[in-house]
Amino acid sequence: MKFLYPIKQHLGKRKIEKFLLQQRRRATVSNFDSAKSIGIIYSITTTDYQDIVEKYVDFLKGEIGFKKIVVLGYYDGSQLPNFIINQSLRYQYFTNKMVDFFFQGNTKEVTNFIKEDFDVLVDLSEDFQVPIKHAVAHSKAGFKIGRLTQENEKYYDFMVEIPANTPVTKFITQVNIFLTQVNPK
Repeated sequence: MKFLYPIKQHLGKRKIEKFLLQQRRRATVSNFDSAKSIGIIYSITTTDYQDIVEKYVDFLKGEIGFKKIVVLGYYDGSQLPNFIINQSLRYQYFTNKMVDFFFQGNTKEVTNFIKEDFDVLVDLSEDFQVPIKHAVAHSKAGFKIGRLTQENEKYYDFMVEIPANTPVTKFITQVNIFLTQVNPK
């Protein structure tokens, strides 16, 4: 069934793009002072990456003062890695086993994340992954932030230009600078 993987990825991407063409959405710019809620979506890769996500969430709660932060992690495997299992009460997760034929999440975690009306949504993922882009595209978030690539232009309201293979900490720093300085009008 591995030979179907690229075909399913392509079909899933096309389904999302079709949805985006039909969507009528207006971005609402927010900054750290005006936003009350934030959503974070990311791809689960390594223990170090998970630590960075946890530190960022702690920063947003402690330093910035967000009371509502919803974090959704996606793992491109059938079972969550061991370093995630202990965290399952703190954040929400879904795996490759929990997506449909088009690689779109169909769990209550993904559905709830999509329905949340975040002021800001930050996608920390480095690569294009259909399950993550599905959640971003369908999200009700007012302002969506991600990495600048030609492929990502349809998904985000603000994109950070950062070279490929740059650590996620640099991306987070740029997002924080923007959300500190932007003037929502």
